[in-house]
Amino acid sequence: MLIPAANIHFKGFIDTYAQYNPTDASYTNFRAYDFGANSFNLNMAQLKFWRPDDDGIGFVLRTDFGPGAMASGQNFTPGFYGVRGTTSGNTGTMPWSMFWVEEAYINFWIPDTNKELEMDAGQFQTLANFEVIQPTGNWMASLGYTFFLGAYTHTGVRFHYAPNGSNNIYFGVNNGWNTSFQNDQGSDFQDFELNYTGNPVSWLNLNFTGLFGPQIRNTYPGGVAFASISNTGAIIGNPDTSVPTWRNYGAFVVEIGPLDHLWFVTDDSYGWQAEGAENNGSTTPNAPATWYSSENFVRYDISDTMDVVARYEVYYDLNGFMTGTGLPTAINDETIDFQWNFMPNVMSRIEYRHDNANQPLFNSNLGNVTGSNNVGNHGAPIFSMDTFEVELTYMF
Repeated sequence: MLIPAANIHFKGFIDTYAQYNPTDASYTNFRAYDFGANSFNLNMAQLKFWRPDDDGIGFVLRTDFGPGAMASGQNFTPGFYGVRGTTSGNTGTMPWSMFWVEEAYINFWIPDTNKELEMDAGQFQTLANFEVIQPTGNWMASLGYTFFLGAYTHTGVRFHYAPNGSNNIYFGVNNGWNTSFQNDQGSDFQDFELNYTGNPVSWLNLNFTGLFGPQIRNTYPGGVAFASISNTGAIIGNPDTSVPTWRNYGAFVVEIGPLDHLWFVTDDSYGWQAEGAENNGSTTPNAPATWYSSENFVRYDISDTMDVVARYEVYYDLNGFMTGTGLPTAINDETIDFQWNFMPNVMSRIEYRHDNANQPLFNSNLGNVTGSNNVGNHGAPIFSMDTFEVELTYMF
């Protein structure tokens, strides 16, 4: 507790790692946070302040610092290599701030509901999928593609209905994925969020999330991503590239354990977006895009301070929409971690990970499957990648 009189609490962490990637000189492609190849790295430092709404109203403020904050602020939305604000699918500027507000919201109980109905207003983490932004909430040092190419945060209003201790229902209206503003041109309404989180028996946790609403297409795979205005007033690129089309996304997480020191998790997701694919020689999206994934974990608790975790994940981007390739793309990763909390408040992990894809996604500074004329210190794009990683986290 930071300020007892105001019931304000405080905690945080510092997360560091070292990574060896024999196939890359400086940057590990398609990673959410651990992208620093062959170097010692700071991922992020985080500070969280919060006041429980025990007396009716409270707040949460979670701030991130370091390269991890920069990565989150770059908005990993579809078309990662043609980020918002650029006029090309493979070049452009990104926000390089080492500070990011991950969560900032007010929460309070709705009067006369016997504390069964709660409302959050502001920016908050997504409820979708198993992995989360902060490493202290994950089982492994690296994060899977289901997280990396999905929603991180939402800004809006979220209602939480808890009729009992085993069932929770959430309904939200927000600005979509990973954005603080509603910048969907021509959209008269926001996105909707539905979630059920339940614990029907002691060894079973269920989480189902649905996200529905108009989202910008963000980039045209392999082509000009955003319209801009030249000095003469002419429109460069396609003028309707930031006009939203409907997106559906669902994620279903089943967590089983502990069963004699064993835990099992499966996280299956499915996404669909209208006008996200290019068919019949079109240079702009004119057909729906579909993607789906399955992320699976097995964890064995050796003791109170040691565990071993294995992950196998497959990610299918049928139209190259989420990966930004514009081609049918399949990726899988096989990962194994050993975690040892050898001191109070200290978490350490050792990880080996192998990634494989049907497109040459790796070892390219632009992540362009057709290669790059500006390869820098990278070689030719390749189809697989191996990384070795050591992570050290201090929690306070």
